[in-house]
Amino acid sequence: MTSALVNYYIDANIALLAVFGVWVVVRFVLARFGYRFSFQAEQNLIISFMGLAILGPFLARLGAGFLPAHANITDWLVSWYLNGGVDMSAKQFQTIIGVKGAVVDELVQRDSWVTSLGLGLVVAAFTYFIIRLVGNALSLRNILDHSFALRRHGAVHIVASDRTEVPFTTRGLRQFYVVVPVEMIGDTWKMRIAIAHEMQHIRHGDVTWEYVWSLVHPLMFWNPAFGLFRKRLNVLRELLCDAALLARPTFNKRRYCETLLSVAKSMTAARQSNNALAVPFVEPKRHLARRGQSSLEYRILYALELPSAHRSLRFGHIGMLLPFAAAAMLILLVLQQPSEWSHDRIMLSTIANLEHLQSLNTPTK
Repeated sequence: MTSALVNYYIDANIALLAVFGVWVVVRFVLARFGYRFSFQAEQNLIISFMGLAILGPFLARLGAGFLPAHANITDWLVSWYLNGGVDMSAKQFQTIIGVKGAVVDELVQRDSWVTSLGLGLVVAAFTYFIIRLVGNALSLRNILDHSFALRRHGAVHIVASDRTEVPFTTRGLRQFYVVVPVEMIGDTWKMRIAIAHEMQHIRHGDVTWEYVWSLVHPLMFWNPAFGLFRKRLNVLRELLCDAALLARPTFNKRRYCETLLSVAKSMTAARQSNNALAVPFVEPKRHLARRGQSSLEYRILYALELPSAHRSLRFGHIGMLLPFAAAAMLILLVLQQPSEWSHDRIMLSTIANLEHLQSLNTPTK
């Protein structure tokens, strides 16, 4: 049972890295052909990729009955090695292609103190993120308990609080909460823009997805693909809400950008940090959309271009379905278990044994 769980966890992380590579190519192609405003399609694609990665180990086992016996990366690498593709001893190559199995065995048996230390650090990090998540939940509860109601729209409660400088949205089991700073009540335009923006997050399901990623984060904190995917999703959700609101004739682009800057200035002065279980109006400055560029700057630059953004793809377009199919096939090939006694594997093992015998028979100087 333990071995199966460790295998699943490692396979899911490998699958996440694989689909991340596909996504990098997709982003480059979209930008190259003028479809960089396909925010909704890109968001749906990333969420689908992350779902594929989580289900990847199951898909690999289901696909085993449909794919040819040698349709896996490991057997292709062995064939490539035997055809002279790489200059390396057979023993070293065997070690490389068998690293995953060796890692699983080491994690299950824990024979080395280094492994025990590594697992201890991972458990400590996992515990830290869980404690921080609980702390975020208690902090939100404290803000909501000390806020006062402004109005209510169905399951959405709009409240004001003097314990936050940034408007944000969070949720309970059945209800949503839009929280605005008390200082913003006196400015009708800022209030209107902030509430409309946060309501748009609720319509898009961003608050629920934020809860999902926050719960997954303690398990995937060490995987760079998860962190980069989540960072991009944070940017996309803001761009989508900005685009939806700026498309309305009642919203002024200049006032919208001024509100973004005003909230960011207030947050910087208060040194307020982001809560993992909430979707803020403006991300903290440390959250970069590009190298050296804050998400705020990124949003304002896109807001200036949005009226001329006519070229975008939908998720159902063939240009988006093809990467999804490619990612699914890549997961099947990467996670597919190689055959133990194929002709190439037997030949590789024979070469490795001959190299070992030669090393034993070679006199040391």
